[in-house]
Amino acid sequence: MKKTLLSISLMTLVCGTLFAGEVVEAVIARVGDRIITRSQYLQRLREGTEEIEHNIPPDQVKAKKEDFQKTLLTDMLNELLLKDRADRLGLTVTPKEVEEAVGRLREQYGIKTDKEFNESLQKSGMTRADMENRLRDTILTNKVFGRELRSRSELTDRELRERYDREKDQYRLPERATLREIIILVPADADAAAEQAATAKADKAVTEAKGGADFAKLAEEYSEAPSKSSGGQLGTVAKGELLPDLDSAVFASQPGAVIGPIKTRSGLHILKVEERLPSEVPGFDSVKDKLRKQVDEETFQRDLKAYLERLRKEAFVQINDAQVPTTL
Repeated sequence: MKKTLLSISLMTLVCGTLFAGEVVEAVIARVGDRIITRSQYLQRLREGTEEIEHNIPPDQVKAKKEDFQKTLLTDMLNELLLKDRADRLGLTVTPKEVEEAVGRLREQYGIKTDKEFNESLQKSGMTRADMENRLRDTILTNKVFGRELRSRSELTDRELRERYDREKDQYRLPERATLREIIILVPADADAAAEQAATAKADKAVTEAKGGADFAKLAEEYSEAPSKSSGGQLGTVAKGELLPDLDSAVFASQPGAVIGPIKTRSGLHILKVEERLPSEVPGFDSVKDKLRKQVDEETFQRDLKAYLERLRKEAFVQINDAQVPTTL
């Protein structure tokens, strides 16, 4: 599993409800009767930091951690504001709803058994109870949104087209090519004899391909890449997606051309250009649904920001800045 079960949602982590009489540690913030303690904040900071380290490219980790810490307290306050609002609306979550959510989560991550599920939770540093609490919070948040943020602005097709006409260049597709490949692997520690054998095999495949043989059948016969089972089908690639030597050769060739062999670190590549597609702006009808979703998401984020600001103004919110940890 590429991602752990920690990455469920921005607003799924539990903050817990404690009353002043039960407090035995520093309180960072209070929303009504609910509080955020120093240990709860540190736990969230630790979990979020580990999640970033596991799933973000190394060169982006530092910036992501800084951004995460800047917004963490606000996110936790928003969660408590939404829980407080759910109480006022009389919204609750049933055990059956949590059970169904667990089932959907397992299906999403391809988890078949309870053992696999528990092992995944353990890797994420969570118990089953932790996960169910987080899912319960997610369901409750969605219920609040469904009750209070249902009104979204839906643009007509005419309005969408006007926006498309203003912004259509952002939908421009790059040059593309549909390719098939034959790859003859050459290990990094290959000796001269092995390299010579690989080169002879690649040259033979190229000669047959340029002589008119079926490239798909040649891929099944000669290729040592996983794509051989599909006749070397590589699909459609955009300009700039391939290795530089392959990219420049492909986009300097016409449909039907057989290219190679070109040597890379992995081996010898032979490519057939089946189709070349120019850079173009797709028609309105092909991007209309995408544009509508984009507008809908923009509207939701705008309304959500205003909604949370209103809840914060109406609630009793107290923050003790001196108690907010700056590091783990």
